[in-house]
Amino acid sequence: MLLDPSLLSFLQQQHSVKSIIVPVDVIVCKSGDVCENLVIVLEGQVKVYRPSVNGKSLTLYTVNKNESCILTASCILNQTLFPAFAVTTTEVTALSIPPDKVIDWLEHEPRWQKYMFGLLSQRMINLIELVDTIAFEPLDVRLKAWLKDQSYKNIIQITHQQIAEDLASSREVISRLLKKFEKEGLIELGRGTIKVIQSRTD
Repeated sequence: MLLDPSLLSFLQQQHSVKSIIVPVDVIVCKSGDVCENLVIVLEGQVKVYRPSVNGKSLTLYTVNKNESCILTASCILNQTLFPAFAVTTTEVTALSIPPDKVIDWLEHEPRWQKYMFGLLSQRMINLIELVDTIAFEPLDVRLKAWLKDQSYKNIIQITHQQIAEDLASSREVISRLLKKFEKEGLIELGRGTIKVIQSRTD
């Protein structure tokens, strides 16, 4: 989801819109919070996830460059509490927009309308794909696909717990599968790192 340059320029000219920097591993919103602003990420990434009573978590989506959190927008528009958790996975540079402007621009600013409805459409597609993946694909297939998506990095720096949260599984199951993949020569495991062997995963 690309932020239209003219909309970005419009936002940066508004006195009510603030530029913010948030460090890595900061919970920016948790379940039950009132959403006091809408953030558009300019650099970095925020993960939005739902925890469960059994200790597992499900990543709903990630908010990447030029994107925003559609759950936050929904909470602002409907005056409801945030139903998930949002945490920075990198340092994030962003624009912070107050709720009254989020609502006002949806009524009067076509560029903002186009951006928000486009974001909503993309998130709906992402969530449908997530449901299909969890319901119909075996975990080992999902984990291999996840590794392939990450293989553009020379070394993936991540814990087994974080992968489990992304794939709605448990750390023990993910660790077992990763060790199996290592024995098959697909990856190399280190302390908090994974190296994907390109020639075996293409």
